[in-house]
Amino acid sequence: MHALKDQMSGEEEEKEQRRDFMSSTKQHQQPTSAAFFIRLFIPFALAFFMSCLLRTINSVLSPTFIETFHMSASNLGMMTSAYFLSFAIAQIPLGVCLDRYGPGRTLSGFMLFGVLGCVVFAAAPSVTFLFIGRALVGLGVSGCLMAAYKAFGDWLPKEKLPMYNSLESFVGGVGGMVATTPINAALGFISWRGVFLALGGLTLGVAILLFFSPRHPDEVNVGENIQQQFKGTLKIAVSGKFWRLAPIAVFGQAIYLALNSLWIGPWYRDVFHSSPENVPNLLFICSFAITIGYLINGFVANFLKAKIGMKVINVTLISMSIYTVVLGLIVIFPQYGNILWPVFVFLGPFSLLTYPIFSSMFDAKLAGRVQTTYNMLVFIMSTVIQSGVGWIIDMYEPMADGSYNPQGYKVALIVLVAALALSIIWCLFYRKDKDEIQY
Repeated sequence: MHALKDQMSGEEEEKEQRRDFMSSTKQHQQPTSAAFFIRLFIPFALAFFMSCLLRTINSVLSPTFIETFHMSASNLGMMTSAYFLSFAIAQIPLGVCLDRYGPGRTLSGFMLFGVLGCVVFAAAPSVTFLFIGRALVGLGVSGCLMAAYKAFGDWLPKEKLPMYNSLESFVGGVGGMVATTPINAALGFISWRGVFLALGGLTLGVAILLFFSPRHPDEVNVGENIQQQFKGTLKIAVSGKFWRLAPIAVFGQAIYLALNSLWIGPWYRDVFHSSPENVPNLLFICSFAITIGYLINGFVANFLKAKIGMKVINVTLISMSIYTVVLGLIVIFPQYGNILWPVFVFLGPFSLLTYPIFSSMFDAKLAGRVQTTYNMLVFIMSTVIQSGVGWIIDMYEPMADGSYNPQGYKVALIVLVAALALSIIWCLFYRKDKDEIQY
């Protein structure tokens, strides 16, 4: 018994010494200083920039892949969704790693898989290797947003998190913009394989920056072993309050991720009948709209909360309701798709307001696992949606010119509108956990 007490005492003393060391480091660079902000913000922002660029790039390159590898819609959807599949699988171990090893070191290690994925994708001789490369890329960037949110949550005041999370997402949106017209322009100078090799080099540079990012004294939860940390994840997964918000949070984010990263481009070609040369420009407008949505969603939530006392959950539900209506209008009025798609994807990032809501529901020591449990569900659903849209499209005969049948797109979007509407109703009337969402 005494030996056990001595061991526990030794662990506590080691933990306290570590905290003292990290606290002394923190005193030398406060989070309010510009230099500190750059060291904290820039590496995580660049990581999310690469994540969004690599996620969206297939939307522009899909015609090249269809021609080179003779892909059907379902094959294209499956290959592209490999990113989301590996992304989803990584979330539970990612959450444990974030809480145990801290965001900087965890993300730095993960992004090395992204480097490998870019190389495999660039050298791929077949669809199978494209799938493997795409999956490795998804694994590598699977922690970019969650690690940033964890790092910002460790260092910044709670009331500033929506704003800084929005800035992080804004930089990611710029990455999505680069994946459209700029990447299409680059194809005039180098092949798509050369593009992926260059992206692999950039990803490696970001991984190095992340390794040297600031470490917070409370970023590492050494008081729990691995088994206890997985029990914490289970606690989140069976929580009634988690499942009240999860459907709209998951569908709200997964739908615009799945559509923007692949299917909006082919929709413009096959339904809107845009020329191949103009599709990247239309996608650039959509990516710009997403970027603005990323930038302002936190500012809008803070403004409405300060001015009229509107809770973040209410801002989320209102924005997601408008989002659902706009997707329905795209089904009814496809001739206005050049206007409606940018509006739709602009509203999509308002689903990200659910991240701080989820964090407010649970103890701080579960922060990383709360975010990654939610993220896992988002990317599982993104995989299902991206692949499912392809399967639905393949149910209809292709057109005479070889393009996909517009009726397939229409049916797929109707299914997504119904899923969004039901998830909003669920959130409004779900009563298993009667505690009101306070945030």
